[in-house]
Amino acid sequence: MELTENQLREITALAGAVLGQDDLVGTLQEITRIAARIVPGTDAVSITTFQDGRPTAVAFSDEWAKELDELQFDEREGPCLDATRTGNLFRMQDLEADTRWPAYTERATRHGARSAVSIPLHSEVGNFGAMNLYSRTPDAFTGEAVALAQVLAGQAGHASLVAAAFFRHRDLAEQLREAIRSRSVIDQAMGVLMAQRKITADAAFGLLRDASQHRNVKLRLVAQEVVDTGTLPGRG
Repeated sequence: MELTENQLREITALAGAVLGQDDLVGTLQEITRIAARIVPGTDAVSITTFQDGRPTAVAFSDEWAKELDELQFDEREGPCLDATRTGNLFRMQDLEADTRWPAYTERATRHGARSAVSIPLHSEVGNFGAMNLYSRTPDAFTGEAVALAQVLAGQAGHASLVAAAFFRHRDLAEQLREAIRSRSVIDQAMGVLMAQRKITADAAFGLLRDASQHRNVKLRLVAQEVVDTGTLPGRG
């Protein structure tokens, strides 16, 4: 399979998609858009994952792809479900002639779909979903198009794992920064109270804690008010 310069550039952009989004869903959404742009014959792309045992169209290049996924969920049959369950790739050259999922394909063709490819997404612990490519044209996906889609699905699986780890660590880092900021404000407020009232650090912290519990307000917010006003809220 020989890739064009644009296809290579777009595949390379998948790595940047992880750092360029605010969360994992945003990353997957960008991956579907890239796939829809560069896989020949593709009109729309979706990514299905299972959450609490239920299939969900977690990302999609447009609403049409989401609708085609959700038809499978309604009928409890279809290529994206079987790709996830079995780890096998499913290629439908003409949905009107495909007999493997009759209830689904009948409804999908009424929605304008004529060919599709569903590719499993893998992680270290197994399959966690499928990338689905849809076309309004019969036999839209050549062997080269399917091979390119498999490359993208592999990249999507890898990017998903990297993104999940990245956002977990980013959330943890933000929690740590927030804890440090809170500790700094609390220390400042204790200093204000210790100077005003000539009391110990333990006594100052006790006053802040009591005010927090009495007002049902976070300790950090009470401390910030002490720092801003020089007064313990509600106590003078």
